[in-house]
Amino acid sequence: MGYLYALAAFACIGSYLVPARFATVKGLSFFPWMGWGMLVLELFRFDSLKALWAHPLWFWGSLMAGILWAFGQGFGNLALQEISLAKAAVLFNCNSFINIAMGLVLFKEASGLGAILFLLAGGLLLFWGSWKVSSASAVPSKEGDLKKGILMSLLAGFFWGIYFTPVKALQIWAPQPALSSMDILSGLMLGGALMGLAWGYGLGKVSWSGRNFGLGILTAGLWLLGTTAFLHAIDTLGLSRAVPIINSNSLVYAGWSLFVFRELPLSQGPKVLTGTFIVIVGIVLLAFS
Repeated sequence: MGYLYALAAFACIGSYLVPARFATVKGLSFFPWMGWGMLVLELFRFDSLKALWAHPLWFWGSLMAGILWAFGQGFGNLALQEISLAKAAVLFNCNSFINIAMGLVLFKEASGLGAILFLLAGGLLLFWGSWKVSSASAVPSKEGDLKKGILMSLLAGFFWGIYFTPVKALQIWAPQPALSSMDILSGLMLGGALMGLAWGYGLGKVSWSGRNFGLGILTAGLWLLGTTAFLHAIDTLGLSRAVPIINSNSLVYAGWSLFVFRELPLSQGPKVLTGTFIVIVGIVLLAFS
């Protein structure tokens, strides 16, 4: 069952950014629609929010995690204005390196020379593969400012690499009360929703659209399904097995980018797929650290 959860997370997280390609607005202008989608889905998790509210420290920690996640999503949306899904997705995966490095250094989740060597080897492969994919020549009409896109992608990866830190800190320094991972996810989702709405409306980037509202719900739904399956996969398989499978989702994005949206010429397919596989090998090494 754990592998089914991992594959579900692989497919959903590897597709949740796709609906944004069909929206009538791009970048931060689509972010508030994701926020509305999360709020709609939050109605079905109201009991979890009540349980979380009963433990204020955990409520605010989960909310802060959601706000950090939202910064990553905002930069991710900006990246997708400039570069293809395939390029953005492999760059987003630098979050694996940051997340595991934080665990090793800050939370002492592992120690020793072996862990450090796996971390360094995985990181080198991760960035080598990312560079290889980002250097692929795009269809001019499908890509804008490459340097800006890479910078926004790396910023997204940074925030996605640290967003769970408040919850990790609570797990160590304020032992978890009777809360499930789904309760914590509800708080995280609320923080992300509020940040998305505040960011979008604060910049005056919202005008009503039924289409964008539906796509926002679809995006939020795929993200929620993928993240839920991700948590269950980790509980069942452990990090070292679950994370490499799930973070291989850049293959899914490469497929969308190459064969559906035609953001990159098919002649660039070998370079994109080779770079993506290098990234995946790097993630496997990171998981072993």
